[in-house]
Amino acid sequence: FVLSDAEHSHIMALLGMFLAVAFLVIEARRYRFYHLWSSWLRLIETEYFGPLLGANSVPSTARWHVLLERDLDQPHFKIGWLTAVGRRLRHNYFAIFAFLLLTWATKLLLHPAAPGWGTALRTMRERAALGPIPGTVIVITVLGFYGGLLMLMLFTPKMPGMSSETLSQRMVMRQLVHPEAQRIRYQRHTTAHAPRSNGEAPEED
Repeated sequence: FVLSDAEHSHIMALLGMFLAVAFLVIEARRYRFYHLWSSWLRLIETEYFGPLLGANSVPSTARWHVLLERDLDQPHFKIGWLTAVGRRLRHNYFAIFAFLLLTWATKLLLHPAAPGWGTALRTMRERAALGPIPGTVIVITVLGFYGGLLMLMLFTPKMPGMSSETLSQRMVMRQLVHPEAQRIRYQRHTTAHAPRSNGEAPEED
């Protein structure tokens, strides 16, 4: 839409960047829940199905029973929100934001007509203006925004052992006993006619 007509404003590319940020924030929040559920499943795979298939037995006194029971009763996020944002940005959203930036720059360069090489940067800066806002302010804002994204990609904590979506046995156990894990807040539901529950599954919304 942005590139199909010279009359279409480049603000649509900027709005696309804003929408991508909104989706990134939402996905990072949901990714923390995905990571929580997947860590439980991975623990059952490594500590239950593995021994069952290999030796046809599962020790009833294994430590992971207590750890998993405690974490199911009082769930804890295994990664922080910024860590989730940085991971989704590095693995997925980097390409989306790069495409939006390329679209925006191409719009400024080509429409309404392509400038000469000597005046390209000055022309793009002038065309970046939006109403009373000078083009220089818009360009600096966009560059600052992408600088912030780059900082998130480079400096948000990277999860050890997370080169793939599948956690190793050691990392699963480590996350279960992590002392700085963030508690998930939720309400216990009890009624006068039902016994008190050990806990409810964490809610996403």
